[in-house]
Amino acid sequence: MMYTEVESSEDLNIMKRIKTIITAAAFFFSSAASATALATTAPELTKSWGDLPETELSAKSAIVVDWRTGALLYSKNPDSPRSAASLTKLMTAVIFLEQKPRWQNSAALLEEDEVGGGRLRLAAGTRLTVKDLFYSALVGSANNAAMALMRLSGMERLQFIRDMNVRAATLGMVGTSYVEPTGMSPENVTTARDVIKLAAYAFANKTIRRATQTGEYRFKTQKPVIEKRIKNTNSLLLDDNNGLWITGGKTGYLEEAQYNLVIAAETPGHDKRIIVAILGADSKQKSFEEAERLVKWAWTNYEWIK
Repeated sequence: MMYTEVESSEDLNIMKRIKTIITAAAFFFSSAASATALATTAPELTKSWGDLPETELSAKSAIVVDWRTGALLYSKNPDSPRSAASLTKLMTAVIFLEQKPRWQNSAALLEEDEVGGGRLRLAAGTRLTVKDLFYSALVGSANNAAMALMRLSGMERLQFIRDMNVRAATLGMVGTSYVEPTGMSPENVTTARDVIKLAAYAFANKTIRRATQTGEYRFKTQKPVIEKRIKNTNSLLLDDNNGLWITGGKTGYLEEAQYNLVIAAETPGHDKRIIVAILGADSKQKSFEEAERLVKWAWTNYEWIK
């Protein structure tokens, strides 16, 4: 069956918010824009906790943006170039879905898909569905699955990478450049500000959003038949006690990048929606702790005007 994206009213509302973010990028995504200047629109700054010193974060770059208005709520070195690591896979997913893949088609993992790092632990020649590869790439951050998606897109490698960079340019990701689809190369470069733009666009797609919200993905390969269970790499999604409703997210790690994370989070009442990006945290645990801290800091320091 041909995969098609059917937009619900929720999807249309999300796309309107994304258009607001992109249209206003010249102002509130510029390096000169400040959180104070933007706080005159919703949400309104209350500073009930006071400022959050940059030195309290191990992350080299960080940013918090309001989902509805695109208002900048917090930033630390938002335009410093950093290796994207597996955050790259969000763009890979975007470009792959633009090719309208046949979701239940059978595909084989090939030896050429192996690039090292995190991988779907299956032998070359194993057959599974396109959907299983897609979820393996986003839920488990499997590099061989991401490589397979590029191969199955119907495009040559150079064309696929070119489309990734063209899409980045159209989203205003001026500090981003991709050379491959997995994030294994440190030459995949981005900024915290650009990651927010990519995440806002990617999470507006319900297929990507659904995959990145999946705590655990189970499937059976087709030949040979093997049961697989893939746990999401985003620990914040798996924690039922942190008070965060994660509506999208992606992790990334590379020695040159350290630990990267982007999440979209809402309060239980859906009245406060933000996107947080962390680049270059000292450890996996700190990336989660600092993202959670930024979410709760923003929710406490800002009042959302209804």
